[in-house]
Parts: sequence; structure tokens; C-alpha cells
Amino acid sequence: METRDRIHIDGEWVEPHGEERLELVDPRTGEVHATVRLADATDVDRAVAGARRVADHGPAWPVAARVAALRALHDRISERADLFADTMSAEMGSPAAFARQVQVGMPLATLATTADVLEGYAFDEPLGDSTIAREPIGVVAAITPWNFPLHQALAKVGAALAAGCPVVLKPAETTPLTAYLLVEAARDAGVPAGWLQLLPGRGSVLGSALAQHPDVDMVSFTGSTAVGRSIQRDAAGTIKRVALELGGKSPSVLLDDLDDEAFARAVRTSVGFGLMNTGQTCAAWTRLVVPEERYDDAVALASETARAFVPGENLGPLASEVQWDRVAGHLARAVEEGAEVVHGDPAPARPERGFHLGPVVLGRVTPEMAIGREEVFGPVVAIQTHGGDDDAVRLANATDYGLSAGVFGADPDRAFAVARRIRSGTVHVNGINGNKLAPFGGYKQSGLGREYGRFGLEEFLEIKSIQPPPRG
Repeated sequence: METRDRIHIDGEWVEPHGEERLELVDPRTGEVHATVRLADATDVDRAVAGARRVADHGPAWPVAARVAALRALHDRISERADLFADTMSAEMGSPAAFARQVQVGMPLATLATTADVLEGYAFDEPLGDSTIAREPIGVVAAITPWNFPLHQALAKVGAALAAGCPVVLKPAETTPLTAYLLVEAARDAGVPAGWLQLLPGRGSVLGSALAQHPDVDMVSFTGSTAVGRSIQRDAAGTIKRVALELGGKSPSVLLDDLDDEAFARAVRTSVGFGLMNTGQTCAAWTRLVVPEERYDDAVALASETARAFVPGENLGPLASEVQWDRVAGHLARAVEEGAEVVHGDPAPARPERGFHLGPVVLGRVTPEMAIGREEVFGPVVAIQTHGGDDDAVRLANATDYGLSAGVFGADPDRAFAVARRIRSGTVHVNGINGNKLAPFGGYKQSGLGREYGRFGLEEFLEIKSIQPPPRG
């Protein structure tokens, strides 16, 4: 059993002030696989003070050195890819192949893009007779979730370091081991002391303390909308910048001009994305919006696609017992409110071992049903029907969220026009595009700010206008 009993401050592994120890449960088995000693609010003060010293008094970290460190970090993670993948499988249940290809591969691609963007980025630019300077915002608190432990951490840490900001990283309390590996890789990559602090612990304790801390200049948070609201309230007292990447109830809209082959491909792509990572993906397309006349075809194709996801094989467990109960509760309410069960068990029995739950496809879902509006974060796809482009857009937008969406149509111009009308931070047209230069973030209650590429770098920069004296 692995034990971690140190936190990382000022480039050193030190004993935390907090005394609480947390047992980490492997969701594949339901058994304890590690213990971690948690940081407390006193440790927040220590970590922020270390980052503050770097931000205010430390030597400048040249851009070229930052680029080199990010590229070295990429290499160190690549060399340990199997260790990272195995750790994330134990922490949150990702099947081995998915952990290696996506849970490790995706953050590596994001980090490589960040280094490329930084290398060619102009921090100063002329505007008329003035100079517009983009400068590091200061100390960043990065609070990350459990569903993509490495990717969500690197999307924040990589961009913040690229901008020249020291980071205090607070990983999800149930998946801290990946963060330990990340910090070890960063040390080996030459990230200087004080630039990356690590605080494992409870969000209710550390998240609030970081958001309220007067020496934290920015909070970048990924997680639930409810917690995002709390972070925003806590940060309001010091008027600090807050970037929030929150929940989603993302639609995939299929237009009525698709032929049979394209329609089948669109359904399979959409359901596959909805079930990816056991549905524990904020951007997952969990609503399939199809023409009314193609409902039966959609049901058959969606059920066929879902059958290919086998718990314990290519479908991992839900990440925790709490998450299993939450998803089961959503299913029970969906049936009670009139959703049609077209595939799977809407009243699953708790497994004897681990937190596995098979995929469920629900039909005849309406926006009035909770399952049509609320994020489930489990392997559940809801099918809705539309009566044309206007109705499809209405359904796509009938949620408080706006993180991701898909549109499939035979006429690219028509599909693009529908995509324009969907209130979402990302809309994929006729497939899934993994462009890491493109920004990622939400409309409405899906959040504030953007990640990835130039947009993600600029999230951590302040803009200063330097004006020359007036002429004459």
C-alpha cells in the first residue's frame, strides 16, 4: 500500500501541519490502496507564502528557460507514462488502455502545445504610440478535479508556469497520487523551487482558504457548478480573478439531411463520446438530439453502441461510492418522470466489488425532466427528438449549461449555421476535433475563462498599457 505523508513547499518535501490521514479507495475493487496525510489551512499559508516570495522577490524566470522546462516536463512525463497510467487507473478507475492513450496522451499533447505557444508569444506589442505589456498575474491557486487528474492539472499548471506565475496545486482529495507524480516530474524537469507547491487535502478546507487568501492573485478551478459558485463567493472579498471550468449537459444535434450511413456514424460517435471515461467527462455529449422521424433508428444504433461498453473491460467503474449512488439516483428519477429505458438497467444493484455500473440509454427525454437538464456524470445518454433546425437549437440550449456540443449534417454550411446558434463554448461539426490551440471553456453556468493554447496562456496574464508623455 502506498503512503504519502509530505507536501511540497519551496522546492522541498516537508511535513504538513495537518494531522488527518485519508484512505484512498480503488474504485475497481472498493479496497483501500493508499493513504495520504492531508494539508490544512496553516499549510495553505505556508504554500502561498512560498509562491509569493517567488512572485515578488525571486529572480525572473526567462521565457526561454520556461519553454525548456515545459519541454523537459513533457519528456519526464512521457518516460513515466505507464506509471502515470497505472496510478490513474487505481485512483479513479480508468481502464488501462484509456488511461495510457487519453489520461496520459491528452495532457502531453496539451503541454506540448503550451510550450509551442509560449515560444512564439509576444508579451509586448505596440498600439499607436503606446506599449501593451502582458505580465504574470501573480500567485495562482489551481484546484483540480478527479476525473482527469493529470490533464486538468497540466492544463492549469502548464499555462500558469508559461505565463510566469508560481502555482499552488490543490488536487481532488481522492486523486492526489497523480499530482505527486507530476510534482516529482516537474522537479526533475528543472522547474525552480517555489514555482510549484502541492497541497493534498479536502476541498472544503483548502479550496475555501485558497480562494479567500489575500496573497493569491487568481484561482483556476475545474469541478462542479455548485463548488464553482462557492469558489466565486469566497474569492469576491479580495476581487481576485477566477477562472471556472464547470459542468455540462452537452447535446449532439443530428440534422434531417443525413443519409443512413452518416446518421449511423453520427449516433455511434455521439454515444461513444457520451460514455467516454464512464460518462465522467464535463464535455461529454450526454444528450442525443435527433429528428423525430429517425427516433427508432437512433434507439437501435445507440443501444448497439452502448452494448459495446462492458464494465470491467473497456468501461471503468464510477470513481467512488458517492458517485455511484448519485448516478443511481438520477436513473431512478428519470424513470419516475417518464423517460423510456431503451438500453441498460435503470435500477442497478450495488456491485459486491467496486463501483461498476453498465451504460444506460434513455429515450423520449424532454427538457422538463431532470435527466434532460442536469449533469449526471455517469454512463447515461438521453435521446431527445426535434422537429427541424429551430426546434433542435431550442432543445440544445434548454439547459443552464453551455460547455460543449456537436452538430452533424450533410450540408456543412447548414450545420455550421446551426452550430453558430448553440450557446456553447465549443461546438464540433461533423466529428470531434482535438485541436489544442483552440480555446476550451463554457457559456452560462459552465464557467468563466478559457483553457488551451494562446487563450489559456492569456488567462494568467494582466494587461498593462504603458503610455508615453504627450507630444508638444
